[in-house]
Amino acid sequence: MDLVPHMDVWAMIREATPTVKWVMVLLAAMSVLSWAVILHKLFTLVPAAMASRAALAEALAAFSGRGDVTAALELVARRPRAPLARAATAASAVLASPGWSDGSTTQGRPDAGQALAVAQAAALAGATGTRGLERGVGLLAACSGAAPFIGLFGTVWGVMHAFHALGQVQTAALALVGPGIAEALVATALGLAVAVPANVAFNIATSLLDGLETDQDAFEKALALRLETPLAGGGEG
Repeated sequence: MDLVPHMDVWAMIREATPTVKWVMVLLAAMSVLSWAVILHKLFTLVPAAMASRAALAEALAAFSGRGDVTAALELVARRPRAPLARAATAASAVLASPGWSDGSTTQGRPDAGQALAVAQAAALAGATGTRGLERGVGLLAACSGAAPFIGLFGTVWGVMHAFHALGQVQTAALALVGPGIAEALVATALGLAVAVPANVAFNIATSLLDGLETDQDAFEKALALRLETPLAGGGEG
């Protein structure tokens, strides 16, 4: 006997106890919030990660070519979706400040203080850009961790109510308690439906954010190395 065609989830929800209904409402709200974050990250974090990889590759190629540092930073800044673009723009602003020389001219070479100023400006701007992309990831973690237990609470409450109702009648039968248990189990199913996508999205977002931080660190080290290269090879003309 096939029972699946006779299952009416909406009917189960309508017949659930008020407490279980409130649990389902809470889970539905969590689902809406988590999916809103997932879609937002799909159109912001994913493009940012792709742009960051491309920007880092361009920066490494430009720095290894011993070309002008400012020109290399301007190349990176052309990818506004990448947090590295902010870092490059901030570093360019320091390079353009009065009294600075990037070592590619004969007017002088960067001292330790100037190189440190460029590195700090790039690090601060890049961290600010990455921090903005982290918003909402904590909500995914909260939904993925709490939703199953909230759904389980609704199930336990519904089962308790079903057995309590069974105790009020003289004839005990599975037909009396079965529908109540089925209604309660819907809460667990909803909890898992909220938690699984949120958990998958959280892990992907965390991986992408780790990649952005790795790109930022590599960019800062490559920039510092490029600025120090004239000093390392430098003698007087």
